[in-house]
Amino acid sequence: MQETMQKTNIGIFSGLSEEVVEELTKDLERIKFKKGEAIITEHSLSDNLFFISKGKVEIDKDLSNPDIPFTQLSTLGAGDFFGEMGIIEDSTRSASVVATEDVELMVIPREAFSEMLFAYPIIMLNLTKVISSRLRNTNERFVELMDEMLKKNRLMAIGLAASKIIHDIKTPLTVIVLTAQLLENIFPESAEFTDNIVKQTKLIDQLVHEILDFARGTESPPLIQKVNLDSFLQEISELYSASLKERKINFVVENKVNDCVYFDEGKIRRVLINLIKNALEAVSEAGEIKIISSVSSGWLQISVIDNGPGVSQKVKEELFQPFVTDGKTQGTGLGLAICKKLVQEHHGRLEYIPVEPHGSRFDIRIPQNTK
Repeated sequence: MQETMQKTNIGIFSGLSEEVVEELTKDLERIKFKKGEAIITEHSLSDNLFFISKGKVEIDKDLSNPDIPFTQLSTLGAGDFFGEMGIIEDSTRSASVVATEDVELMVIPREAFSEMLFAYPIIMLNLTKVISSRLRNTNERFVELMDEMLKKNRLMAIGLAASKIIHDIKTPLTVIVLTAQLLENIFPESAEFTDNIVKQTKLIDQLVHEILDFARGTESPPLIQKVNLDSFLQEISELYSASLKERKINFVVENKVNDCVYFDEGKIRRVLINLIKNALEAVSEAGEIKIISSVSSGWLQISVIDNGPGVSQKVKEELFQPFVTDGKTQGTGLGLAICKKLVQEHHGRLEYIPVEPHGSRFDIRIPQNTK
């Protein structure tokens, strides 16, 4: 035991010499369990504290859900202890403990533990520190769990709303498309304008379907197409030409790609439109937005760069998570999350890079291996 205690003189015994620890524990029982064996079960009587000399254990909590009978709370290893709440509160066990590998434990009965505390109060201080740390970790996990539950509930509500919106707007969207086509037949010279009406109407339908797919967690494989990038980027530029001129924003497109590229034109158009819209909201009058495209090592990269204030530090780490917004009072916080999903469906990546001294850059990277 001396060799073991020299290696594990931590936890409740921190601050005590090895000689003192040896004297305190020399008469205590040592027990061993094989991997997979239950050490204590929830609701059993509590009369011992267990110090782990070797191996690891898993702390599990029973659940009322028959499909998920228990959940793992934590994993403890050599130098850790468990069973403290039972002997402090004089209550039954609040969780079960199972050996995740062969384990050796030192059993500290309630009476022996009380004598240790009386002789060396530092043990109580060590115990309090560990319990405090565990409670803090539990609080953090609880907050994370609640946050995830709230997000799932909000996504569920959005999914239901999107389902109803799709049903309700299908008829008026169809009427708009048919009316635009009728106008083109009557006034052929209006083709440029009616084509734009049809495209924007279809874009609305795609947008609602993408929100619904995201809320449901549905994967939608991209329809990979051969795309002329010059024409594709020019079309997107023309979409915003009026609002850009009105605000005197300089819009620059630098296409360094000569050959055709491959991606789902509708999905990547949605991503670029969302990124440009965010850039328009970020830049001030007479600002600048750039789109730069290139191909290197089998990857197409399209970057959207603006000279706005950039993304604040508080949301940078969770930028692509649902419901994360950076000061937008009207934003849903789903735009970038959906953009990332659309790019990932191409087996690509969407990344944010801050621009110095201020500004934002979003890189869309899509593999060009079409085999």
